[in-house]
Order: sequence, then structure tokens, then C-alpha cells
Amino acid sequence: MEMSKEKYQDLMLRFAKELYEVGVTEDMKKIAQAQMNRTPNAASCGAEDDVRKFFYRHDGFTIEAVQTVKLVLKKCK
Repeated sequence: MEMSKEKYQDLMLRFAKELYEVGVTEDMKKIAQAQMNRTPNAASCGAEDDVRKFFYRHDGFTIEAVQTVKLVLKKCK
């Protein structure tokens, strides 16, 4: 199956927008890219980061909420 240049650019733009909406940071992308460059024969690589944290303490109770984003790259056949 051959893909046209316009279709490829549309898919890459859509992919970039979805990564942004999920909360993938540039550091996570760089970490995953470095892992793939370091071990090109690996089946997968990834990075995980806490993008938002909320911590509240009152009257002996603690409330903590963490939003974690996990980026996993896998090779497909």
C-alpha cells in the first residue's frame, strides 16, 4: 500500500495533536527516542511522567491526585 504525501502529513499532524492532548511532554519523546537509538533491536521502549499533581492536607487527612502519562513505542510487523 502506497501512501500519498498529503495523507502522510495529515496523519502525522493528527498524531502530534493527540500526543499533545494526552499530555506527552517533549522530554518523554526525547527519552523514548534515545532508548530506540541506543538499542535499535529492542521490541519496545517507553517513558512515564507525572504531568499533574494535587496534594492537600487538612485536619489529619491527606488528599493526593496524580495524573501520569505513559508513552510506549512498539515495533509492529
